[in-house]
Amino acid sequence: METINEDLALLLSINDDIATIKDTESLFLTIFEKLYGFYGIKILGVALLDKNKENLGFIIGKIDLPKRILDSTLWFQTVPINSIPVESHLANSKLIHLDAKYLTAMQNQNDKQSFGNFLEGININTFILIPMNTGGELIGYLILSSEEYSTNHKDDDYSLKIANLIGSAISNVKAYEELQSKDKEKEMQINLLVDLVTIKDRDALLVKLANEINRLIPCEYVALYAQKSETNYSSSFTLIKDNTDSFKIIPSSRNLTLALLSLKSKVKGKEGENNIEIAGELFDKLCDQFSHIKQMKDKYSINSFLVLQIAYENLGELNLILGRSNPFLWMHKKEMIDLAFSQNVNTFFAIKEVELGMHLLPQLGLVLSNFYAFEEIQILTNKLEQEKNFLLDEINLTNNFLEIIGESSAIQNSLSKVRQVAPLDATVLILGETGTGKELIAKAVHNLSKRKENTFITVNCAALPSQLIESELFGHEKGSFTGAIEKRIGKFEIANGGTIFLDEIGELPLEIQSKLLRVIQEKEFERVGGKNIIYSDVRIVAATNRNLDKEVAEGKFRADLFFRLNVFPISVPPLRERSEDIPLLVKYFTDKYSKKIGKEVKSIGKSDLDMLMQYNWPGNIRELEHITERAIIVSEGTNLNFQKLLGGNLKETIPDPHSFKTLKQIEKEHILDALKIAKGKITGENSASTFLGINGKTLGSKMRKLGIKRQIVIS
Repeated sequence: METINEDLALLLSINDDIATIKDTESLFLTIFEKLYGFYGIKILGVALLDKNKENLGFIIGKIDLPKRILDSTLWFQTVPINSIPVESHLANSKLIHLDAKYLTAMQNQNDKQSFGNFLEGININTFILIPMNTGGELIGYLILSSEEYSTNHKDDDYSLKIANLIGSAISNVKAYEELQSKDKEKEMQINLLVDLVTIKDRDALLVKLANEINRLIPCEYVALYAQKSETNYSSSFTLIKDNTDSFKIIPSSRNLTLALLSLKSKVKGKEGENNIEIAGELFDKLCDQFSHIKQMKDKYSINSFLVLQIAYENLGELNLILGRSNPFLWMHKKEMIDLAFSQNVNTFFAIKEVELGMHLLPQLGLVLSNFYAFEEIQILTNKLEQEKNFLLDEINLTNNFLEIIGESSAIQNSLSKVRQVAPLDATVLILGETGTGKELIAKAVHNLSKRKENTFITVNCAALPSQLIESELFGHEKGSFTGAIEKRIGKFEIANGGTIFLDEIGELPLEIQSKLLRVIQEKEFERVGGKNIIYSDVRIVAATNRNLDKEVAEGKFRADLFFRLNVFPISVPPLRERSEDIPLLVKYFTDKYSKKIGKEVKSIGKSDLDMLMQYNWPGNIRELEHITERAIIVSEGTNLNFQKLLGGNLKETIPDPHSFKTLKQIEKEHILDALKIAKGKITGENSASTFLGINGKTLGSKMRKLGIKRQIVIS
């Protein structure tokens, strides 16, 4: 009975001391102290199963109890299950006795780091594995020297209970460390998101990324390699830790990164494996093959690489490569135990570290893809600036507009309106027949405005297919429709800060008119297939040869758009209403095309000039320009001859039947004009009857018949 109480007291004591420990080193030392009192052991170890129960991670060491510190002799390594005869014991709870010499024979005898050789080196010939179970599941083994156990143990069942207590404590520590690891991952994700917003310099971002990775996975070398699968584009960045324990970028390190990636394909791993470690003998062999790797070993003491890979949507294939020097040189004992307890360890990188690296890759991909997108925006912005400058040069070369020529009151009235509205930012609607020079008026509005230093863009709404005009005006995104193989910048975006001239606005389809209305009101729009709102400060000058009032009444043009465009209308008179300007225009066109064609033309006959002034000019100034050029070509000598060009085509002015006036209307208007000149005076000196040459009573009678009253004249 007394023995049972002592045993129970020891179990409770072990449980109380280790149940609340969260630190792996403290747990290891506490377990050693308790078992030393029970077994009198000098050597202690644990072997933990990995998640797949394919490997055992061993950690064995001596402890200096008076100082309560780990002795310098400490060994840890991951050993495949198939190299130890424990397969048949995974499902039961029996103690397993193993011989160190047996293990040495099973493993590579030349491997000085083998488990068997290590045990022999610390004078252990045989050892015992005590299963640790928690929650009905085997998590690993407690390792004791067989000689010490056989001498001091009481019974196996009691040892199994102790092992299960220790197993529960180890599981708790692993779970706690898992939470801490997730907290670190979350903290890193937050830091990376902050970096996306604050860091725009590539080198600074890479150094920050390397430092964040090093916080979670200690290493001396970090490399990132992205390869877009659909293109030949790739990028590579390599950083190394310097003497100050901070990272610096290695210039011209692309060959090294590519060499490491080529190694991954040569190293045989499991099918579908997305990570591989290059270390040990394999690393030494590769140093002989690749000078870049040998240089890393000689210059920076790197002797192990971990290559992690993930397929990322925007980046294609993303690789993270971590390099590490000998872990026994850079690791503290506590870190080594942390790794062993947290997860089984490989030669240089812990399985837990590999998993953590794989978790990091999506976040790194997000950071890099956003940074690449930022760089691409910068490139596209520069490209757009170049295209804009090219377009400006082209506009300046090809659209060096003609001076508006004319001294008639009709054209001077139009130019007076241009001078009034040009300094303002009001929308202008230019009305006039085809060929009257509406584009010249629009350019005059631009050149007299505060926007004259910026672009003047012309869009002929009648010359574009209805299915393409939206793309022409507002641009489109890549893939927004069949044939959209690349992003296109629209005319409104190019004209930002300047003026856009929408010629033949009456031809604009109704579905585009509503979008244009939004641009006029809000100065914003979206590209075809795009989701982002684009702001453009553009002054709109529109022109049409149609009767927009009639178009609105017939439902062919939006009334709200017409009211927005018709802020300040300017009518350009047809050439037949400014025939006095024809001699000036002919002289201008003659000088222009004589130089162009290479003919010397000096004069034009009066009969030809009279003929030009009597012509109806349905094509207006454009027609006059073309006929003048044709006359220079066909004329012989220095005199222009229009007889052959206009002789049979001379047309009389035919009145419009809709506007044709009756004799009664003409008589009424004539009497009203006379009354206005006479200021309403009907008879007497300087009266309307005197101007009309009729008797005053006769005039009064006619006024009554035509319905002319004194108030009409006064108004």
